[in-house]
Amino acid sequence: MAINLLNLKPHKVSRDLSGYITYIYGAPKTGKTTLATQMDGCLLLAFEQGYNALPGVIAQDIVTWGEMKQVFRELKKPEVRETFKAIIVDTIDVAADKCKKYICQQNGIEDLGDLGYGKGWTKFKEEFNEVFRGLTQMGYAVFFIGHHKEVTVTDPSTQLDRIVIRPSLSNSTREVISGMADIYGYAHQKKEGEMSVLTLRDTSGTIECGCRFKYIPNEITTSYQNLVAAIQKAIDEEAAEHNNKFVTDDRIITPIAKTYNYDALMKEFGDIVGELMTKNQSVYGPKITHIVEKYLGKGKKVSETTPDQAEFISLIINEIKEDLL
Repeated sequence: MAINLLNLKPHKVSRDLSGYITYIYGAPKTGKTTLATQMDGCLLLAFEQGYNALPGVIAQDIVTWGEMKQVFRELKKPEVRETFKAIIVDTIDVAADKCKKYICQQNGIEDLGDLGYGKGWTKFKEEFNEVFRGLTQMGYAVFFIGHHKEVTVTDPSTQLDRIVIRPSLSNSTREVISGMADIYGYAHQKKEGEMSVLTLRDTSGTIECGCRFKYIPNEITTSYQNLVAAIQKAIDEEAAEHNNKFVTDDRIITPIAKTYNYDALMKEFGDIVGELMTKNQSVYGPKITHIVEKYLGKGKKVSETTPDQAEFISLIINEIKEDLL
């Protein structure tokens, strides 16, 4: 189906937390997994055994990245998508390690750097992105759980060093996951024996976190109920600035990546081209060739394409319909 910008409607912000991507990192036993598993319809992908004390949780243990790829294929099935609404990845740190090991084994190397010129890291990021961005594109809410670390950072304006708390992922992996997140928080205890708190916004520059909601509090006590309440209050405060026109209680569904039927598209292309060539081959032939080469390259033909190029066939068909029919 061709895109029609005139059909667009103003976006509404949802009060339903399950429609967002969340990334909570921190020390062990600070309530991260407990918080995540209180979401409705959640499936825990357990790269670590952190759910033993959580009754009723539905968990799939994952020992290798190959198993993660099997789970990813399962999650594409319509009946699975009807069963689960949210996916919890516990922990994203171990998931990254298993993905790196998979790439090394796939290429017969010991370390990603062994491929040279950054090729190993490129392959890792491509594989990692395909799976975890793919989950969001399938319409699942995704909740990432991770570990933390302390790093020394030099302030460029003062040249003074300070300790910054951030996820323990490598820089490139951290940027991928944190960039996806709508809610990005650090779970920790301020004093031993006290309730864990979740820092969602930091003004001191010592904790890496953030949130897309303008009025989110800097800190809450760590619990699912508190997080839901804080998000809903922040949304309502911002909605009041717009007379509550752009807010909803409905869950926001991430647009699902479109799939293409290559054989059907090839038949449709053949039918359309046949119709035009019957009308006037000398007029439509060059125009069709121009459109095809725009998407496939100079001298390329639709008959030479593969199923992986189905989207290009769809674009060609749409342009022919709009410009020539």
